[in-house]
Amino acid sequence: MKVISAKIIDRTHLELSQPIPAKPGESILISIPDEGEEERLWKEAAKKHFFDAYADEDAMYNKL
Repeated sequence: MKVISAKIIDRTHLELSQPIPAKPGESILISIPDEGEEERLWKEAAKKHFFDAYADEDAMYNKL
């Protein structure tokens, strides 16, 4: 999977930041996270990274 950005032109049109390897008329899938979903994913990733930085004997941080 490749992630690229796109500018919203109107409710049904996007302007891609780079070309994609699809031909005119082909269909593609676009994933749009629910409001707050992206923030939740970032928080989960940060929490995992935080816990990975500590040894098992420092488990007191897991209750934060």
